[in-house]
Amino acid sequence: MPAQLPPGERLQKLFHRRPCWRLADLAHSLDRALISVRRLLKQIGYFRSYTDNGKWYTLRDSPQFNREGIWHHKNIGFSKHGSLIATIGYLVARSSSGLSARELGQKLQHPCHAVLTNLHKNQVLDRVKVQGEFRYLATEEQTNRRQREQAAVSPPSTPATSLSTQAAVWVLVEHIRNPGLSFEQIAARLQEQRQLALSPESIRRFFQEHDLKETPQAPS
Repeated sequence: MPAQLPPGERLQKLFHRRPCWRLADLAHSLDRALISVRRLLKQIGYFRSYTDNGKWYTLRDSPQFNREGIWHHKNIGFSKHGSLIATIGYLVARSSSGLSARELGQKLQHPCHAVLTNLHKNQVLDRVKVQGEFRYLATEEQTNRRQREQAAVSPPSTPATSLSTQAAVWVLVEHIRNPGLSFEQIAARLQEQRQLALSPESIRRFFQEHDLKETPQAPS
């Protein structure tokens, strides 16, 4: 019989077969204890997802992060900044006038309202209301002052005119499966089924940009 590969090499082969794994599935496939798998992952280097309560793992060299340090595999989100809270903190701190829950949801493709409310309640983030929408700000004094000043003079942001590639795929899949759905219904279904935060307006603009003929109408 050929000698079995060392555990570290076996682990890497599993990730070459599939880029994202849950810890229990890795332990089962390797026939090793969870603590042993954690040790192997630490030796090789890994990222944990900021979605799904950090249940998904990927090797450190797998993600192709965008300029904000975000990468998605299907509907699983990873950040080079770490957890969802750490990633929100990074995005908010580097923004010129703070970010709304809607804007963060679009960047992360993940709902953020509850997390942002808790971060504000625990004084991790500040916030200011601008034209009926909360914008979340850094608490560091100099950054906070600059963001408040900019938020006061900046025009209200509008939803992005273009969806991410992954978001566009899910919108088209939902539309093909259910062509009679309105933009509001598509957004609601994607939020519920895939935890994908998109506004009906961004979906409408996507249909217009690509001249999609069967554009659903909002219910009267």
